Amino acid sequence: MLDGRYFLTDALGRLEVEGSALKKTQNGDHVVVEITAKNGSVLVCGGAKVVSRGENPHGAMPGKTIQDFARFLGTVREFFLKRGLSEVLTPTLVSCPGLEPNLEPFAVEIKRARETRLVYLPTSPEIHLKKALTKGWTDIFEIKSVFRKGEFSPHHENEFLMLEWYRAYADLALIQEDLSALLEICGAPKLEVTTFATLFDRHLDFKLTPQTTREELSKLCLEKGVHQTPDDSFNDLFHRLLIDHIEPHFTGALLVRNFPPSQAALAKLTPDGWADRFEFYWEGLEIANAFNEVNDAEELRKRWQAEKEERAHLGTLPLEEDHALIDAIRTNGMPPTAGIALGMERLFMAITGSEEIRDLRLFASDDLFNLALKSQI
Repeated sequence: MLDGRYFLTDALGRLEVEGSALKKTQNGDHVVVEITAKNGSVLVCGGAKVVSRGENPHGAMPGKTIQDFARFLGTVREFFLKRGLSEVLTPTLVSCPGLEPNLEPFAVEIKRARETRLVYLPTSPEIHLKKALTKGWTDIFEIKSVFRKGEFSPHHENEFLMLEWYRAYADLALIQEDLSALLEICGAPKLEVTTFATLFDRHLDFKLTPQTTREELSKLCLEKGVHQTPDDSFNDLFHRLLIDHIEPHFTGALLVRNFPPSQAALAKLTPDGWADRFEFYWEGLEIANAFNEVNDAEELRKRWQAEKEERAHLGTLPLEEDHALIDAIRTNGMPPTAGIALGMERLFMAITGSEEIRDLRLFASDDLFNLALKSQI
C-alpha cells in the first residue's frame, strides 16, 4: 500500500489521489494500479504511472551539471560572505556598459512619451560597483549576469555570470589572497605566479620591458612567423605572440602579473612602469582579470578616452563614458582599491572538466536565436 499524495499519469493527463488507497504491481512493462474506494469497490488501472512529490515522471532528473553549477554558485557566495564582503546588486540597464575596446554590448531602446533613449546591458558590473565605493562601501562583491554580443564558442556565451569583488584600502596582494583561498575550496592545484617578462623570455627568448616598442614586437613577429599587418598596434602584436607562442604552454593554475603599460586599461602603473594587474588561467582558460584600480577622476577620464580611441581602431560600437562615476570620484573620492572580474562558468568548467558552457544552463542564448529565426520564416 502507498500512503500520501500521488498522481496517476498517462498520455491524457494526471489524476491526483490522496491517502492510503493505492496498491501497485509491475506487470511486464506496465504498472497496474488498484484504487480502493470508500465503499470498498476496487478500480484497476493498467498502463498508468504513479508519481509522488519529488519524483520525475520523465525518469531520472535531467541536468545534473546544471544542479551542480547552482550549488557551486551558492558555495562561492557563502565563501565571500564568510570573508566579510558585502553582496551588492547593480542595475541591468545602464547608460555605459563598459568601454573595454574588444567587447560589443547589447543596446536597448527605452521610450518615454516622445523621447527615445539608448541604454545597454552591462558587459561587466564594474562601473556601478565603483560607484558603490564612492558612497563609502569598502569590501563588496556581486555575481551578475553580463552580456557580450558575438561571443559564442564552447567557452563563450552571449550571457554568462561574472563574479566581481573589490577591496578598498588594499592592493592586489589581498585580491590574490582571496583568489588563492577560493581556489583551495574549489580543489585547484597550487597557484603558480609569474610575469609576462618571464614568459616572453622563456618561450620567445625576448626581453620584454615597459619600454618595448611596437617595432621591436613587429621584428619578433617576423622572426617567429606570426602574422601581422601594417595597421597592427602594439597590443595587436602582443596578443598574437601571446596566443601563438605562450598560452599553449599554460597548464595548471597560473597567475600572470605585470602587463605592458599599453595594456593598463583601468589599472595603475607600478613604480617601474608595468601595468599593475594580473590575469588568472586554469587549464589554459583565461578565468579572471584583476586591477590595482585607477582612482583619480582625471586619470580615469584619460583612460576611458584611450579606450574609446581603441574602439574606433577596432571598429567596435562607439560608446560614451559614464560621467556620473567621474563626477562621484571628483566629489566624494574613491579609496585605493583592488578589484577582480572572474567568469563563473569558466571556473566551474575548469574544476569539473566540462567542455561546453551551454551544459551549465537550463536555457542558452542559442534557444533565443533559434526562436527568433523561426519567427522570421
